[in-house]
Amino acid sequence: MNYNKQKGVGLVEVLVALLLLAIAVLGFAALQLKAVDASLEASKQVIGLTIARDLAERMRANPQAVRDGNYNVGALTIPTEDVATTAGDAASIAEQDLNNAAVQAKNNGMNLSIADCPTGNTRQCIYVAWEETTLADSQGVESCIKDGVYVKGSHCLFLEAY
Repeated sequence: MNYNKQKGVGLVEVLVALLLLAIAVLGFAALQLKAVDASLEASKQVIGLTIARDLAERMRANPQAVRDGNYNVGALTIPTEDVATTAGDAASIAEQDLNNAAVQAKNNGMNLSIADCPTGNTRQCIYVAWEETTLADSQGVESCIKDGVYVKGSHCLFLEAY
């Protein structure tokens, strides 16, 4: 009997190894894409939270307008003219604060709304949404939060204010 000993690697083994390598590379690429997407979402959350905190601090500095309900306006519209920079009474300061926040949000591809908090107390919440989530449609803040829980797939946050 004549036995030939195989030397080297067969073609099938090479193809299997290449297939495994290709699957690993595709998995790594998918992981990188997810990481980039998560990083972008985190960046939007930081910007949105910064805008909401800025508006909350402005509300804290103007308690008379908060008591009068000048900040509880629902979805904010973008001002069509330049925002005034002169101070006036509490209501005009509140309007100026809301206009500034609306412009900041628009410049970052976001939209704002101020409404009652879903927690059931008398506080107001500042809602910030971006990408396809909008607070100005018929659903309003329910496109972001419904029954105190974030809506699945929404891109938004809310901050409890005064």
